[in-house]
Amino acid sequence: MMSNYPICLAAYSLNEDRIKSSSGGIFAEIAKIVLDRAGVVFGAAINTEGKVFHKYITKEEELQDLLGSKYVQSDLGNSFSNVKSFLKDNRLVLFCGTPCQTEGLLSFLGNKPDNLILIDFICHGVPSFKVFHNYLQEISQNREVEKIFFRDKENGWLDYSFRVEYKNGEVYKCIYNRSNYMHGFIYDLYLRPSCYSCSFKGIDRNTDITMGDFWGIKEEEPEFYDKDGVSVLILHNEKSKQLIDLVQNKIKFIVIQVDEIVKHNSSIIKASDKSIMHDLFFFEMKKGVSHVVEGIKNPNIVQKVRNKLYRGVYKKIVAPRSLKRINKASAQKGSIPVIYINKEECCGCSACLSACPKNAISMREDKEGFLYPKIDKSKCIGCKNCIRVCPNKNLEKNRQV
Repeated sequence: MMSNYPICLAAYSLNEDRIKSSSGGIFAEIAKIVLDRAGVVFGAAINTEGKVFHKYITKEEELQDLLGSKYVQSDLGNSFSNVKSFLKDNRLVLFCGTPCQTEGLLSFLGNKPDNLILIDFICHGVPSFKVFHNYLQEISQNREVEKIFFRDKENGWLDYSFRVEYKNGEVYKCIYNRSNYMHGFIYDLYLRPSCYSCSFKGIDRNTDITMGDFWGIKEEEPEFYDKDGVSVLILHNEKSKQLIDLVQNKIKFIVIQVDEIVKHNSSIIKASDKSIMHDLFFFEMKKGVSHVVEGIKNPNIVQKVRNKLYRGVYKKIVAPRSLKRINKASAQKGSIPVIYINKEECCGCSACLSACPKNAISMREDKEGFLYPKIDKSKCIGCKNCIRVCPNKNLEKNRQV
């Protein structure tokens, strides 16, 4: 394997865990290496209400909870503080998250310890828990949820389905391009505001490995295609190459060019474009997620007129007033730090919460269901640790870590 970085690979695991993973199952193989060395693995899990949250595991039998994509923003809770504690105990730690979450962790730590393995992925953006929870309730119709799979590969990796299993034995299954939730996600109807101006795009990253789906494999590397899923990996440093060396007998891989990744997965270098119907979706979401998405995707005559009028009004009136209102509502005076002014500036990584020495910061849900830091003025001492660890405010500093 070449040694100039970044190195790009197409890869997939030879283990059965690949079926439970979204694409090639490489994360699972690396996680097992960490767990075999008495390490700790942090990743995103999902509960039966549709809430996605980061947790850590120390045993291989717990790994199943962290496999598979979850198209909802993860609540990090105290994950950053826990990572720091394990690192201080000289434990090997693997943390996997969105690009903004990994940057937030680096900002919080202030450096990149040798015993920390960072994995991020090619991120399209994140919807809120509120959107997904509402959608889950709509399709479940009071049935108790047992398991949720955003990328069920029963029909193959490229024709994945959204699948929900219920405690009564029933199953809801919908191929991705017919799912209103997945449609709204892919077409940027309800991503977090910061996702539309994401600062963490690009090929070169501070993580060790960037992972994603090799969507263009049939065009670029047809002989390497496998129906159960193929990942693209971008190795950023020697540590990542050593990790691949450790699992090379458990995976199959070939070296590819970065252009093969970018051509078919532009989210690696480009932020999602905010749908002009974003605000309309949240305004009408109380009518039902599926109903609103369908009315935007396949509108009837009345909805077509509404959509056309909304587009015109939004451009001329709603958008300018909305931005002004956010600026006014977020302005603060005195010694209380201003963590963000516009919502686009906050990725919700919760680094500020973890860094506050007085527990003066909590993450509060806004009307769209996204979490934002809220400062308790009675506890704040004005130390501005929250500002120092904000990844959006420390982009240049983090690039030197």
